[in-house]
Order: sequence, then C-alpha cells, then structure tokens
Amino acid sequence: MTTPTLLDPATPATAPATGAESRAHTARTLPVFVLSALLATGQMYVPIPLFTAMKSEWNAGSVVMTWIISAFAFGYAGGFVLFGPLSDRYGHRKVLVTGMLAAAVVTLLTGLAFSAPVEVGLRVAQGLVVGSIPPAIMAYVATRITPAHRSVVTMSVATSFLAATVIAQIVSQAVVASFPWRTVFLASAAIFAILAVALRRVMLEDAPSGRELPLRHSYAAIPAVLRLRPLVPMLVAGSMSMAVMVGIYTGLELTGVVQSSGELLTLRAGALPVMLLLPLLAVPLARLSKHTQIALGVLVAATAMVAATFEGSHLAVLTVLLAVMVGGLGIIGPAVLQSAGELGGESRAAAMSVAMFSFYVGATAGPLVAAAAAPHGFAALAWTLAGLLVAALAMTVVGLALQRRATN
Repeated sequence: MTTPTLLDPATPATAPATGAESRAHTARTLPVFVLSALLATGQMYVPIPLFTAMKSEWNAGSVVMTWIISAFAFGYAGGFVLFGPLSDRYGHRKVLVTGMLAAAVVTLLTGLAFSAPVEVGLRVAQGLVVGSIPPAIMAYVATRITPAHRSVVTMSVATSFLAATVIAQIVSQAVVASFPWRTVFLASAAIFAILAVALRRVMLEDAPSGRELPLRHSYAAIPAVLRLRPLVPMLVAGSMSMAVMVGIYTGLELTGVVQSSGELLTLRAGALPVMLLLPLLAVPLARLSKHTQIALGVLVAATAMVAATFEGSHLAVLTVLLAVMVGGLGIIGPAVLQSAGELGGESRAAAMSVAMFSFYVGATAGPLVAAAAAPHGFAALAWTLAGLLVAALAMTVVGLALQRRATN
C-alpha cells in the first residue's frame, strides 16, 4: 500500500501533455526563477536593516518595527492559500506574471508610506500579492521542468527562498548606507516589473485547465491537503523551522549582540557560501527519504543553535554557527515542499501553497518570538529558538510514524 495522493476536483478528464515538447528549457528558466524567488521572499527581510532609519523618521518603537516584518509574513502566507489554487486553475504562467506586476505596484506604494501604521497595512497587502509568486513557480517546476532536472531546480529555487533571508538584508544594508531607506522599495518595484517581462518570455504557454468547473473546486484541495495525516506534522516542523530562521536574524538587531554595521554584515554574509552549496546536495539528499532529510536538517540546525547559546559573544564563532544553522534549515524547506508536491497529485500548486502557508505562519511568529526573548539577552533567544527546533524534530518523528502506519 502506498501513501495516497490528492484527487483534484478541478482536474480535467484529459491531463495536459507532459511530453518532451511541453518541457521548459531549464537553462533559460532557472536563472529567472531564482531571481524572482530572491526578490519575492526578500521583501520580508529588506526592512530589518532599515529599522533605525524608519524608527527615526516615524518616531516608532521596536514592537512596531517587528510588526512590519510579521505583517508581510501574514499577507504572504495568505497569498499562498489564495493564489495557489488559482495557479492550478488559470495557469502558472498567467498567475505568476500577473502577480509580479501587481507586486511592482504595491511595493511602490509601500516605499511611499508616510507613517508606520500605513506601512504595516501596506506590508500586509504587499505580502498578499507577492504570495502569488512562489506557488506558481514551484508548481511550474513540478510539471514543466524535465524530470531529470527537477530535483536540482527545486533545490535551487527553494534555496533562493532561503538565501533571500541573508541576501535581501545585505543589499538593503548596502543601499541604506548611501541612499534614503525608501530607495530599497522603489528599486524592488522596478525589478518586479522587469522580471515580469522576463518570465513571460521564458515560460511556456499554460496548458489547458479545468476552468469550466466552479471556482470553489479549485480550493477543495486545500482542506484535502490537511487530511493527509503524514504530511501535517511535516508542515508543523517546517513552520517551526521558518520561525527560527526569521527569529534569529530579527533577534540579532534587537539584542544588540553585535554593534557595528560591519559585524552585522559579516553575520549575514557568512551564511551565503552554505546557501550556494545547498543545490549541490540535491542529488545525494534525494537518496534519503523526505522524513530523514527533515530530521537531518533539524538536528544540524538545533546543534548549531544550542552551541550559539555559549558562543554568542564571539563574532567569528557565531558567524560559523549561524551558517551551519542556515544549512540545516535549508535542507528542511525543499524536503517539505517536495513531499507536499508529491502527495498533492494534480493539485500540486494547492498542496505547495499549504506547505508555504505553514512556513510563513512560522515566519509571522518569528519576529514576535524574537521581540519577547530579546530583552533577556541573546542566550535566552538562542535557547528559545533551539527549543522550537527540538519540537520540530519531535513532529518529524510523529510524521514518520504516521507514514509507516499508512503504508502498512
């Protein structure tokens, strides 16, 4: 007996062709997808280095600043659930290009906000429209990329979502050092528009869909995903892991464990080599089960986080430990996404939307956890985040037990 997959009520009787003629050109598609993933997810993190400038202009407190991050994550998570099924219904290319253009407009408005409360509201809207982008990308990869290239492309794009955590902060920090903080958002809006044009050129035309069925059928797969009992604990583990990722970088700003911009840049940039290496691990990791991959990633990240509680005052050691932690977390995300896609059947975008929704529910909580723990020092923050990773490991074990029960 095998683990069941979803049945998509919006799937047409005749599935779209998946022959060689319907496969995307990997070399042309991957770079644009990687840049789009970096830009989309990077919007969550670009305000972190801007906190000081934004607080000064608006005379706002630290709690309001953390809500600027959480507001985007809240909208982002909602965007996955709202637009993922539409991607299955109306076409991945159409939803993705439209989402990029809408993101350009809302990001422009975000950069023009005149107060912190307005900024928080615009960040929710920005997250919502940007949330249309990742599910469409991942579903396109699962259906139009050559199967032999799929694992590497999936890992590359998923790593881009993760790398945005660091790259967005580095770029934002560099820009605000020479230009007003609003420049970051205005430039992002322009790049969204440019990439929309590039995506329209490199992506294949959308295949026929089940558009003739009522719209509610497109969303029926979402509760069906949550009935896949082996998947649910994996989603919870992914959510906790994402909370740790966002929480640690927000906490670095709030705890003041490092003071100078150069030290912050070192901590952020230290994880980049690990992120660049992650796609190379796609092939050897594919030999392991998805639950084993998640458990491995959680163990690596948790070990690094525990060690950081003792070495938080040493910049070089902390830089290495954060890089190791990011490497562990970088294994978890692709494993959860691929599991959701495999179990989702023809409703891949809907299933991946639920998986990404779970990630960014965790991302919403991450800054709030950091804000609560930061006043007690970096060690308290690190222990709190390590506890979340231990809980994620427990959920992975539960998921494995449920999967074995389902397959026996």
